[in-house]
Amino acid sequence: MHKVPHSDVDLLKLIAQGDRHAYQLIFEKYWTSIYNTALLLTKSPAFAEDIAQDVFTMLWEKRATLPAIEKPEGFLFITARNIIYSRLRKLASDKAYRQYIQHCFQEQQASTAQEQAEYKELEQTILRTIHNLSPQQQKAFTLSRFQGMQHKEIAQNMGLSPVTIKSYIVQAIVTLRRALANHPARSLIILWALSFLP
Repeated sequence: MHKVPHSDVDLLKLIAQGDRHAYQLIFEKYWTSIYNTALLLTKSPAFAEDIAQDVFTMLWEKRATLPAIEKPEGFLFITARNIIYSRLRKLASDKAYRQYIQHCFQEQQASTAQEQAEYKELEQTILRTIHNLSPQQQKAFTLSRFQGMQHKEIAQNMGLSPVTIKSYIVQAIVTLRRALANHPARSLIILWALSFLP
C-alpha cells in the first residue's frame, strides 16, 4: 500500500523523484483553487483551464527543482499568477502571431516535397507518442483534443472524476512536448500546438 506523506513539502520531494501518485495528490488538492484564481483574473473558463494545465505541466516538467520549495501552496499560486500576467500582456501580439503562423502554413501546404515529408514524419511521431501513452491517458487525451469533449463529459464516459481526467490530459501533454522537443519540423510543431489551444 502506498504510504501518503503528511505534508505538501514531502509530496513535492516525491514528485521530484518521479512519483506520479504524489503528483496526482497535489493535482487533486490544488487544481480547483488554481483554476478559480485564474478564472477570477481572466473571466474566461477556457483561458483559466489552460492556465491551470500550464501550472501543473510546469510542475512536472521542472520537478527536479521542487525539493527547494518550502511553501508549495504559495509556489503554485505565484506560478499561476506569473503565467496569467504574462499571457494577458502578450494576448494581443499572440493573436497576431497565430494568424501569421496559420498564414505561413497555408503556403506550406503546396510547398516542397521535403517539407511535406517532414510534416508526414511529424504526424507519425505524434500518433506514435499518443499510442504509447497509458490507455487511460490516451483515451482522455483523444476524447478531449480530437473529439472536442469537455472534461465532465469525458469523466462520465470513463467513469472517473473530472479532476482525474484533467490530470491525465496534463500528463499526456508533458509526454507529447518531450517527444516533439527536438523535432526538425519546428514550424509545423508550432502549428500543431496552436490546434490544441482553447
